[in-house]
Amino acid sequence: MKSKHANQISKIFGLFYIFILFFGVNTNAKSTLEIDAAIESAIDRFTNEIQGAQTYLDGARGILVIPKMIKAGLVLGMEYGEGALVVDNIKVQYYRAFSGSLGLQLGIGSKDLIILFYDDEAMDDFLYSSGWQVGVDGSVAILDMGAGGSLDSTEAQDPIVGFVFGHKGLIAGLSLEGTKFTKIWPDSEEVDEDSIEAFNENALD
Repeated sequence: MKSKHANQISKIFGLFYIFILFFGVNTNAKSTLEIDAAIESAIDRFTNEIQGAQTYLDGARGILVIPKMIKAGLVLGMEYGEGALVVDNIKVQYYRAFSGSLGLQLGIGSKDLIILFYDDEAMDDFLYSSGWQVGVDGSVAILDMGAGGSLDSTEAQDPIVGFVFGHKGLIAGLSLEGTKFTKIWPDSEEVDEDSIEAFNENALD
């Protein structure tokens, strides 16, 4: 007979399996137009509400925007969102973000994630990968407000910089460690491995 502890572990893994199945077949739930609108809204809030944000955007080679990441599991606290990598004001590729580590703070229903690439090599490593995970394939330095209440553009020297913000501005004390990004094609019914490889070979040509 299984112990009570073993049964609890089985339930947790069962919930995790159901979660993976659900999101595995619903990665195209949002249309391109819906994602685009959410991305523009997130960038507008970022630049209008956070002093110094525009300076960071202006210096970035690429901008990955995952708007409205929501908590998708009551037990495991997983989070999920869809967005795109923007290069020279063009959305070159759409992505799904999945995280079990961000953790929603009490009273915050969703959050926006913006990751800026300043280094060509780091940007290409992300763009050409079939799946990119923070802490495994690259590190992301998370910035928040300085003592003066604004972002200090002289502080960040990292090739990849991230910002997590909600309705009350930047959220401190969060980590992107373990967050994974995978390519999606929102308006396509199905995408196979050959499509991903073809994109990786021709991206930004």
